[in-house]
Amino acid sequence: MRNLFSTVLFGFSFIGIGFIGSFQVAAAPKEVVPLFESKPNPTTDALDKVLDVFGAESEYDSSKGLNSSYIPAVFYKPEQGLGLGLLYVGLYGDETDGTGQPSSLVVNPYASSNGSAGITLSNKHFYNGGDNRLYTDLKIFDDAATYYGQGYDNGQQDGNLVNFKEQVIDIKPTWLNRVSGDYFIGFGGNIKSVKPHEIKSDTPTQEGVASELTDNTSYGLFVSNVYDSRDNVTNASRGTLLQADIGLYHDTTNSENFGKYSIKASQYLALAPMPGLLAWQVQANLTSGEVPWNHLPDLGGSDAMRGYILGRYRDNQMMMGQVEYRLPVYWRVGVVFWGAAGTVSNDVSGLWDNTLASAGTGFRLKIKDTVNVRADIGYGEHGGTFYFHVNEVF
Repeated sequence: MRNLFSTVLFGFSFIGIGFIGSFQVAAAPKEVVPLFESKPNPTTDALDKVLDVFGAESEYDSSKGLNSSYIPAVFYKPEQGLGLGLLYVGLYGDETDGTGQPSSLVVNPYASSNGSAGITLSNKHFYNGGDNRLYTDLKIFDDAATYYGQGYDNGQQDGNLVNFKEQVIDIKPTWLNRVSGDYFIGFGGNIKSVKPHEIKSDTPTQEGVASELTDNTSYGLFVSNVYDSRDNVTNASRGTLLQADIGLYHDTTNSENFGKYSIKASQYLALAPMPGLLAWQVQANLTSGEVPWNHLPDLGGSDAMRGYILGRYRDNQMMMGQVEYRLPVYWRVGVVFWGAAGTVSNDVSGLWDNTLASAGTGFRLKIKDTVNVRADIGYGEHGGTFYFHVNEVF
């Protein structure tokens, strides 16, 4: 426990360093250089007109109010099969009033070949000249999922695989207030309910793992401490993010309390006069107390350690880092290359005793202003996975 709270306090310390740094005079930021300069021509003009049909004008126009784009999306995930969805991206607000960036709304309803269906919503709202931010994340779905049990050793065992479906409602609002410069303090809440069903366990080992998949409803409050000098929160081209959250949660199903602690750092560096952008991120998700299985920090999925099925590796503590080279190629098209390493453990002292690695590449298409649609393929220890989503991973 002492190691855990030392790590959390370290997180708040580096936020303080970022806060002090916000008073320093920064050098003029570099622009991200594309691989090939693009000039208007009949081909790109024709493609722009096609994208305009979906509301995907390349530039954001605040005078139009809500700028909406509708992008049909075909995706494949190992646990969900082939799916079809619709990505709605809306930008709004006056970015010249001090916010420096428009507010955004992303809605994604989807369904897949094995019966998975759901909707996700993410709203990042800036107001009072950017002095206040309200982030709202909502997920409602009934998806196919996999579970291997808790801990690295269980995740290594293919025979532990339990396929099931889970009905989930997950609501997470966060409010931030500017204290000074790029330093914000805020708070948020989270309520999450999960009901596993259609659990498939054919062996005694799988039956033992499956017994952990119980219904659960938990809620909690957290304090958020943020230094954010990024030029755009959904697709930064420069700046730094340092964030530390401390949360207290209550498991209503088992009448237990538990803690969740998050530390995150990322930075974005234009490589001019070389083309492209270098982005890196490190994060740690830590817990204390009796944590229900669906709140355990995990690796994998579309945002952390692409190349691993979401939740194959989960435990009380998680830490990971990733580095990404983002290269605008021509017109609205870009590519990315990345590598990542991560670890899970029952306690903080055991982190990095066992390390997982992944690497991959991806395709980017700008649909409006700084909003990208991304298609990624990542490779980990157990093979490859494909992802289709909107906005950058970090």
